[in-house]
This record gives sequence, structure tokens and C-alpha cells, in this order.
Amino acid sequence: MKKKNVAAGLAITLGIGLLAGCGSSNDDSNASPSASASADTGASAPASESASAGASGADNGGEEIKGTITWATHRTELADTDLKKYVEAFEAKYPGTTVKIEGLKDYEQTIRVRMAANELPDVLSLVETTQSDLPKFYEPLDDLGLNDNIYFKDYNSYDGKLYGITQQVAINGLLYNKQAFAKAGIAEPPKTLDELFADAEKLKAAGIVPMATAFKDAWTLQYWTDPAEFIYGSTDLRNDKINTDTPFTVDGAYGQGLGILKQFYDKGYLEKDVYSATWDQTQKDLASGKAAMMYIGNWAISNLLSNGLSLDDIGFVPLPYDNSGTYKGMMRNDWAYAVSATSKNKPLAKAFIKFLLEESGDYADHMIISPLKDQQQSLKQITDFMAYNPEMLEAQSISEDVKAVENKMQFDPFKFIQEVTVGKMQDVFDSYNKKWKSTKAALGK
Repeated sequence: MKKKNVAAGLAITLGIGLLAGCGSSNDDSNASPSASASADTGASAPASESASAGASGADNGGEEIKGTITWATHRTELADTDLKKYVEAFEAKYPGTTVKIEGLKDYEQTIRVRMAANELPDVLSLVETTQSDLPKFYEPLDDLGLNDNIYFKDYNSYDGKLYGITQQVAINGLLYNKQAFAKAGIAEPPKTLDELFADAEKLKAAGIVPMATAFKDAWTLQYWTDPAEFIYGSTDLRNDKINTDTPFTVDGAYGQGLGILKQFYDKGYLEKDVYSATWDQTQKDLASGKAAMMYIGNWAISNLLSNGLSLDDIGFVPLPYDNSGTYKGMMRNDWAYAVSATSKNKPLAKAFIKFLLEESGDYADHMIISPLKDQQQSLKQITDFMAYNPEMLEAQSISEDVKAVENKMQFDPFKFIQEVTVGKMQDVFDSYNKKWKSTKAALGK
């Protein structure tokens, strides 16, 4: 979602290899809030066990790991529980070290203020800047030896150096409550777009909200740009807008892709009052069966567990965006771990990030997909998803030219999807095309 000169957006075919080998900014590729439920996914040992495998002393290129660092995190709901557990395990592995956790509720704004004051914490979730300014704020992480084993390597790279490593990878898919399906007489998940709408009608007749959106919170709608990219054939869609004055057309990728969500709204298949539908309530409704489906990242599975739904009653499959019987899936990244360029203990900070990625057990605890390609991942819902043999697309960063135009015209992708969903699509598109054309011209793009 972030920078210029990246190649991460090419379509890739993962197949079952993701299983064997394996939230947020308004750029809409990493808004996936962390969940707090734990489960046995058959993954690596948790931090409390893996810590005993290491020893204190020299590490990280021969530099001694000792001293104190501060870790600022956006995952405030886990700061006093799981994150504290990871820190304790790290400190046990490296006696003489202290990691102070700082959970920030208004994370991005707070960090930007500190960026301006040149007072960043040692370890943090990377906040976006222009790509050329990455070296100004962040320390290169190439010496961790992970470059060839991570997804989304190019997202936070500049001039051949890596400045941030995504904390987790998510696959977007159709999350559904199997109990709700059974109540409506639906035996299996839809395999075509026609079946999707037919199932929605059955759910509505049974008094169940067919498709949840958490519409009021807006960020939950970002996933609905995926069908547009599936139809377009790649994740170049957003960046390719720079080549036209009319990127939004009813018969184009945006119109066809967002048209799926709009049809759900027009047919009464979304929440009865979409304007009051929040994410907090949506989790409860999906878990209780008041709502049946939601298109969202696999990270949300643990949210449903936290709200009382059994893992066996949670389904997760590719969204059927047409009637072809072939499928696509979207991989998206999240916030990235980074080390401040002004940190006074970079060896410790880097060792801590490496530990979080390799030994903490974070991804297993929270049913997320590790950014490390060689981490084992056996969550049944991901196995079921990949059994459809979807062509996987990897989200890419937004080019500097597109970001410049979008920022100038104050383009809010979440609000845009809201307006397209509830408004007259042609009128909404005409309005945005007009702003896009005039702003692009003003900037000489």
C-alpha cells in the first residue's frame, strides 16, 4: 500500500504452497486489527517454550544483546497480555535486557508527532512516509537475514534496502457462520455469484442478515475493492488510474466489482440499518448467527472465536465474484515492524524483531499467517480456502503519483465505497472522475 518502485503487486500462484511454506492506513491494504483469541493451529511452539532454545550473550552479527529498548505498538488490546508474554520470553532468552511496551491508542497520530520531533521509540509499527524518507526515520533490517523469506519485502524498501517487515499476512475471503447457513437450509458455501445471491435470499427469508459490512466504521468495506482487482486481472488497478481521466466507469472493473456489494445493498441483503452497523456489533452478530457472511481477512476468525463461535462452525472460502467456477484470492499485508534510525540500541531492537517473527508464536496465537514463508500453517479454514485452487494476488503499494493525486483531491477510499454502495453509481463515479481529472491536470500527472 505504500511506496514507489515496488514489484510486489504481480499476481502469484500460491496453491497449497502457502500452507506448506507458510489493517492501518487509508491506503487500505493493511487495516486488519489484531485479535486476541488463542488456538492450536499446529504451528510453531509458543514463546514460553521457544525461549529456552536460545541463550544470552553475543548475537545479531556478533554484537552483545543487552540493555533497554521501548516498543511502541498499535495492538493496545494485547499490550498487557500476549505482547507482555512475548517480551518476558525474550528477556528470559537474553538476560540483562528490558523491553518496555508502549501501547498507543491513537497510534499513527502520536507516532507522526514523534517523527516530527525526531523522537521515535526503538521498535515500532512503521508509519508511512515518502519512500525516499525511509532512511531518515528507520534503520535498515537487511542484516536480520530474512529478506529472502518474507512476504511483501518490497513494500517498505528503498534503494535496495529493507526498512520494515510486515507483522502478519492476511488472506481475504468469504467468512461465514455454518450454523446460520444450516438454519437457512444452505448445505455448502456458494461456488458462483448466482449461488451467492441465491443463498443471500434464503438467509434473508430466514430472518438472518446475509452479508455483514460494519458499514458505519467504513474501514471494513475496503476488502470489497478485491472483486474489482479480480475482474481487472491484477492489483495494478489502483495505480493504473494515473493513465486515464475517467478511472471509474460502471462497466469497468470498479463498476463491476463494487457492483456486487451494491447489489447486496439494493436487494436488502446488508444490515437493516447500515448507517449504524459497527464492527464491534458485527463480530457479535456473526458469532451469534444473526448475520451469516462477511468478506474480510482471515484474521477475523479469532474475533468470532472470542465472541463464542466454535472453530468448527466457522467457514472461510474464496468469494465467487463471477459464475466461471474459477477463483482468486487476495493476500494483504499489515503494519510493519521497524527500528528507529535514532535508536541508541539497534542490536537489541533488531534482535527483538527477529524474535517476534521467528519465535514468539504470535501468528499461531492469533490465527494469522506468518510473514515468514517457511513457517508451518495448518489452520483448517486456510486449508479449505486453498482447496479451491485460487489464483492468489499479492497487494502492492500505491505509486507516488497516484498518492499525490488522491491526497490532493482528499480521496478517502472507504468513503468512496460507502457512497457507491448507497448512491447512484453513475453519479458517484461522475463526481469522482471530475475531481480526479482536474486534480491530475493541476499536478501535471
